[in-house]
Amino acid sequence: MIKSDFMAAIITLQQGNARGLGLLNAAYITLIPKKDDAMLAKDFRPISLVHSFAKLVTKILANRLAPHLNSLVATNQSAFIRGRSIHDNFILVQQTVKVLHRQKVPSLFLKLDISKAFDLVTWSFLLEVLSHLGFGISWCNLISNLLSTSSTRVLINGEPGNVIQHQRGLRQGDPLSPMLFILVMDVLNSLFVKAGEEGLLQPLSQRISGQRLSLYADDVALFIRPIEDELEVTKEILNAFGMASGLRTNLHKSSIIPIRCDDVSLEPVRDTLPCTVAEFPCTYLGLPLSNKKLRKADLMPWIEKVADKLPGWKAVLMNRAGRITMVRFVLSAIPIYLLIAINVPKWFINAIDKIRRGFLWKGKEQANGGCCLVAWEKVSRPLDFGGLGIINLEVMAWALQARWQWHKKTRTDRPWIDLELPSHPNSLALFSIAVSTELGNGNNTLFWTDRWLHGCSVENLEPEVFASVSPRVHKRQTVAEALDNNKWVSVIRRSLSWIGIREFLQLWDCVQGLQLNDFEDRHIWKLEPGGCYSSKSAYRAYFQGSVTFEPWRRLWKTWAPNKCKVFLWLAIRNRCWTADRLEKRGLPHPEQCPLCDQEDETIQHLLVSCVVARQVWFKLLAPLNLGDCIPRQRERSFAEWWRKVLKKVKKEYKKGVNSLIILGAWMIWKHRNACVFEGMAPSVDSIMRDLKDEHSLWYLAGAKKLQGLGLTGVI
Repeated sequence: MIKSDFMAAIITLQQGNARGLGLLNAAYITLIPKKDDAMLAKDFRPISLVHSFAKLVTKILANRLAPHLNSLVATNQSAFIRGRSIHDNFILVQQTVKVLHRQKVPSLFLKLDISKAFDLVTWSFLLEVLSHLGFGISWCNLISNLLSTSSTRVLINGEPGNVIQHQRGLRQGDPLSPMLFILVMDVLNSLFVKAGEEGLLQPLSQRISGQRLSLYADDVALFIRPIEDELEVTKEILNAFGMASGLRTNLHKSSIIPIRCDDVSLEPVRDTLPCTVAEFPCTYLGLPLSNKKLRKADLMPWIEKVADKLPGWKAVLMNRAGRITMVRFVLSAIPIYLLIAINVPKWFINAIDKIRRGFLWKGKEQANGGCCLVAWEKVSRPLDFGGLGIINLEVMAWALQARWQWHKKTRTDRPWIDLELPSHPNSLALFSIAVSTELGNGNNTLFWTDRWLHGCSVENLEPEVFASVSPRVHKRQTVAEALDNNKWVSVIRRSLSWIGIREFLQLWDCVQGLQLNDFEDRHIWKLEPGGCYSSKSAYRAYFQGSVTFEPWRRLWKTWAPNKCKVFLWLAIRNRCWTADRLEKRGLPHPEQCPLCDQEDETIQHLLVSCVVARQVWFKLLAPLNLGDCIPRQRERSFAEWWRKVLKKVKKEYKKGVNSLIILGAWMIWKHRNACVFEGMAPSVDSIMRDLKDEHSLWYLAGAKKLQGLGLTGVI
């Protein structure tokens, strides 16, 4: 209905006509109290509600600009750019700190605070930056019109206040604003790069050829030398940038952390840059940063974060299926941000696992061994390998860290590319076997360790020759360098045995006549059909060789309440509290099966070979012409019987039959508990009545395939 009017307004705006735009470019600010007794302005959180037309226009512009940001903004700025990650900045800073500390280079790490970042951007400076980057007149005019006609009114008790006409700054809540902001912030990076090129700032280290500045939106981290001239240059750059862009650095809220400055006086530093002097460890981008190995106290806040997420007394109201969901999607997600960037010690994983395990089985922070029905190592497996889909944090950490090696091979523009990476040996081992290389120019493929020679590496093919080369050469010599005048021969430093000589000749024959091409090397992640790394494929690779849990698909892919699925998962594993398990632990238990009173009670007997259970299955399956699938008296495995039943069911009815079998098993178990704990007499008719009521509820809740079996008038 409004398409023609909307398109007409867009075209008019594109042509430079901004008359009346102010009416469609207004915003309301509503104040959300941060606490109950909010009185001061700082006690409220402002939320900007931008007019839909202005938001749609800026969204269109943002979509046009987003694909080009990667080429417009330096690699040390990761915010709001597709394909970059906040962890890139952390790795850059973390590894730079460690290199400077290891090489004993006196230096300063500055964490700078940009005052009211979005609110103070000068429009004229922004437009000049856009013009310098090559944006056309029409684009700059469009941005200028959107900025100059913007206004805001504050909602007080639901009533709009006076109009506030904007004179500077970028409006938060606008899709385009973050992208324009990082274009402005990139100027600060350019100033420091230029100062380094002109010799005003000394290189940090011979091993650090990359960036001295890390930018994540308005979060700025900087490395400089503790030299008076560099301090003055840094101060002048920050002042000049602040005066031009409006983004002034609040030095009193900034901090300086010295690195290897034991013999350097910090008084000149305080006089020039009046920042707070701090020390490692500190926090950067929400992660612990240190020049040494992290202490236990540095990681304890992350364990406390997980513990704080436990719902307290509400956990009593959650069934086991609800707690599993809480563990999978809340408790397990908290440490992921940390595990991507930091190699955490084993005790850290164990501490979080202790919390997750205790909450899963008891709804508390801790649970002793008797409460845990299944070993945690089995619980924390994928569903198809017999687990509950709860991630194994240690394995996930290895899988996530493989991404750094992948990016090092495929994204050579990363700011940390020349620095060491925090990778566990198991992560490196996975990467070495999961990646193969199609050789191009050989500039991005390591001669000795990468799999470029018939799908194998020289390390695997010729181990004697490989062992005679220094580890430093292993990590640095590319195929292009090695094949240039056969330089790989000259790096062999020790005499070879007769086996080594044979390997040398084999390698010589393989590389002779090998022609390099002009295109880039192509690295292939063999665990994904598309050939690109994914954390999911890396994680699952560590479970290769595990025994598959045969009934996983019909159990977890069938519609049924999760509590029923969890019960059957335990039942298939013989982990339900029936008489046989209670007897082993010396606990009170029924002498015979509470339903048939004929045999010893086990969960397998209860679900398939018990007389009462067999009558229930007959009443459920006979109307489906599956009367011959009734479990036999000597049937010993519920999962195996379930598999046999499905073999005789047509494909279109299998999901419905699966739901029916889960429903039947659940009702048998509930009736057994009623007989044990409430003194009810065993009754097939009672089970069928309860089953009929539950069947109706399942259908209303979404079990459409169950209704398709046509049992409504039968059970």
